[in-house]
Amino acid sequence: MEEESKISFWKKLKLSIFNLEEYQKLATQKITKTILYIAILMLIFAFFSTLSVTYVFHNTVKNVGKYIDENLSELNFKEGVLSIKAKNNPEEAIIIDENSNFNGKIIIDTASLTEEQVNSYINDIQKYSNGAIILKDKILIKTYDISMQTIILKDLSDEIHLVNLEKSDIINFINGKSLYKVDVIFFVTIFIVLYINNLALVLLDAVLYSLLGYLLGAFSRIKLKFSAVYNIAIYSLTLPILLNLIYTVINTLTGYTISYFSVMYSAITCIYIFTAILLIKSDIIKKQIELSKIIEEQEKIKEEMARKELEKKEEEEKERVRKKDEKQRKEEKKKQEEKGKSGPEPQANIKPSN
Repeated sequence: MEEESKISFWKKLKLSIFNLEEYQKLATQKITKTILYIAILMLIFAFFSTLSVTYVFHNTVKNVGKYIDENLSELNFKEGVLSIKAKNNPEEAIIIDENSNFNGKIIIDTASLTEEQVNSYINDIQKYSNGAIILKDKILIKTYDISMQTIILKDLSDEIHLVNLEKSDIINFINGKSLYKVDVIFFVTIFIVLYINNLALVLLDAVLYSLLGYLLGAFSRIKLKFSAVYNIAIYSLTLPILLNLIYTVINTLTGYTISYFSVMYSAITCIYIFTAILLIKSDIIKKQIELSKIIEEQEKIKEEMARKELEKKEEEEKERVRKKDEKQRKEEKKKQEEKGKSGPEPQANIKPSN
């Protein structure tokens, strides 16, 4: 256990993807270490996802600046209120649909709108991977896999110390260094939201996948703690999370989509969990077979030792009897020798009378 507790994050990442037979080690990790692992992994996921979203946001703002310069007759920002009018139709909303410069949709309407009109714009934007709604007092931004984010113009103006703006000022702002400050604010906001939401979802998904793994273990007659199955579920999510990261970045940058990606995400996770549990069962059976062989071999050794011990006792008994017989023979021989040295017994010399 001491060796397992020292497994580094990158070693765990490698084991999770390429070494399913090592999941038994990962399953014995403490829950706190497993949650720390997935928290670090989701930091990586959130960072690169937010980076791609911020890149799209930056380019979108740049394209908006170009559009403003070419198509707007009026654009001013005063005391947190934005006013935008097109050259051709000043009273109508401005719609920028998908084109070579932007993968999504932008709606600009700085008139006084009802809540119903705003919701209608939001529903329209939800149909696209990326989109933005620019209103007189706020900007709503939607990107792939992220809920609609709101930027309050008054807060933004206070943050960057901006009070009044005209069309030329906004173009200069977009083309200047101040845009990078907005990028940083946007990055931090999206990163925090994305990280918290996705980490919570992954931890919840792990619980659901753990229930499936626990049921499989019960049907397979493997006694596994729920904490061990939860660890397996967390590590099984590693490859799907990395694939989801790649897909999210590609989708954000290009708009490319994969049908039923979520199904593939779940399928890969289940395959990893089921395979890991079955490998653990196989390993347990293998160890039981090895243990039975060891026990059988020990029994043979015991029998052999008992046989040799019995033979040894029989030999010792035979040797004892032999020595006893030999001793008796020596004693008898000694008695006979002593008897021979003493000669025949003297007889009385008595002559018969005449």
